[in-house]
Amino acid sequence: MTHLFRIGMATGLALAATYAFAGGGDQSLVSPSQPHAIISTAQPPGPNYYRAKIVWLDGNYLSNLHRNAFWVKPGRHKIGFSAIINSSRGPAVMLSPAMSSPQNMPTLTLDLKQGYSYYFAAKIPKSHNPSQWKPVVIKTTKSH
Repeated sequence: MTHLFRIGMATGLALAATYAFAGGGDQSLVSPSQPHAIISTAQPPGPNYYRAKIVWLDGNYLSNLHRNAFWVKPGRHKIGFSAIINSSRGPAVMLSPAMSSPQNMPTLTLDLKQGYSYYFAAKIPKSHNPSQWKPVVIKTTKSH
């Protein structure tokens, strides 16, 4: 009986790990060994851009907000962002993912190609109003 319990627990843990790796069941995320594109905010944004965070992918919340890059199936995807905007009072998170649904977040819908990496940042419009920031692709590279 104890042996069956251990097997059941091991199976449950393996399934939970698979579920967590896949982003809580999000079918858009894949492992690096599968065909993929990379979406990332790891690139330093530059003088006219601010740090963005990928928080939603195809309507699914990405629970690990400390990750800067995700392997995604090639194809059309809707990506939701939050931004960290530096001001005279210090950095501020614009649109906290816990308070925003995918419908209320700044998003980009892109056709991602296999073998390419896409880097994102937040851009403030010429009006200099940080609350009107938009996500932008700042760089696209062909992977090795």
